[in-house]
Amino acid sequence: MCKSSSHALPTTTAPSSSHRRRSPSTGTGTASSSSAATATTSSGPRTTTTTTTGTGTASSSSHSSRSSLAAEGARASLPYQPVLYSFHELAAATNNFLAKRNPSDATFWRCSLRSRHAALFQLRPLPQLTPAAASAALARVARYHHASLARLLGACPAGAHVYLAYELPTSACTLAACLSSSRAGGGSTSSNTSTTNTVLPTWLSRVQVAVDVAQGIEYAHAHADAAHGRVSPSSVLLVPDAGSSKGVRGVLTHFGAAHFADAQATEQPPSKAKGGKAGDVRAFGVLLLGLLAGEPAESRYRFDRGTKELARVSVVDTAAEAVRTGRVRSWLDRRLGDSFPVAAAERLVEVGLRCAAGDDEEEERPEMAWVAGKVSRVYVESRAWERTLQPHSDDLSSVALAPR
Repeated sequence: MCKSSSHALPTTTAPSSSHRRRSPSTGTGTASSSSAATATTSSGPRTTTTTTTGTGTASSSSHSSRSSLAAEGARASLPYQPVLYSFHELAAATNNFLAKRNPSDATFWRCSLRSRHAALFQLRPLPQLTPAAASAALARVARYHHASLARLLGACPAGAHVYLAYELPTSACTLAACLSSSRAGGGSTSSNTSTTNTVLPTWLSRVQVAVDVAQGIEYAHAHADAAHGRVSPSSVLLVPDAGSSKGVRGVLTHFGAAHFADAQATEQPPSKAKGGKAGDVRAFGVLLLGLLAGEPAESRYRFDRGTKELARVSVVDTAAEAVRTGRVRSWLDRRLGDSFPVAAAERLVEVGLRCAAGDDEEEERPEMAWVAGKVSRVYVESRAWERTLQPHSDDLSSVALAPR
């Protein structure tokens, strides 16, 4: 943090009288040091002589105020530095962890920590960390910042658990909550889920979230040299897009969890955590397919008409079957209707399947940089496709507004 004090900047002193610039004279007299300007006008062309003196100097108090303002501006421009919370502080913010959580977002507590809206996550039982080790892990996580990574407000080691608090906009929800309801026409929908059904109503909004998550993981792999380790719909927050009144962006939480999972809290980032980077790629593939199908990533049971039995299937299985039978269009979430570019959708499903390859095909999984590039290209194509659907102002005369 920048410190502000009266001696933060050297104070400018007034020049001595011996070094003052002599004022030009008019006539036989010289301009006095107290005069700001002297003008002489004759019958001919008008001439004006201006004398400037160097007696005005900034006082030390004005320098102090300017340095304080500069320090405040620099402080405001710095990213928020995460802190270590006490367990009592978290307990007070969550009513001793008894505060009701949204059933669809039961993976975290919504609370306020030091006047900031926060999503508080509890990690699985981990090797107990000392405060010093937790501080070291927190300092390493604080080095990295990306628009697709949720801002880490702080952490709290408490026994066998570690709590991580991330910045949470008031209207945010998780991707898991958005996908928790069944497909349109697949049963009743509660009032809670009907609200989240409209969070990602368009094809472009879903591709935007896919791009955000892919770029966040790619940043963790390439720049932090760390595996995320917990990529899932529950770790993706859907937040309002600051650049659009109706847009939605996806941000990843749990970045840094792998650092705390390392009991030794070594200086090297845990790139091997939870399956390593290849595990992140597979998890993203499953997440991407669930995002396109509008279904949770977890396996579910489906009645097999051939065997007359219930068979356990996943979104990866149904996606592979859709590609094999050429029915990707009908496999996509019905809430999208037919408002999507079919060719781009098919390519995106193929990217998801390649990422979600099984453990026996781990070597076939691409790197996250390749994945992020492919998803970004589909987004660009989808934007261009969407623009072709918008009528031009010149063509409005041909639009029939009256009922047929």
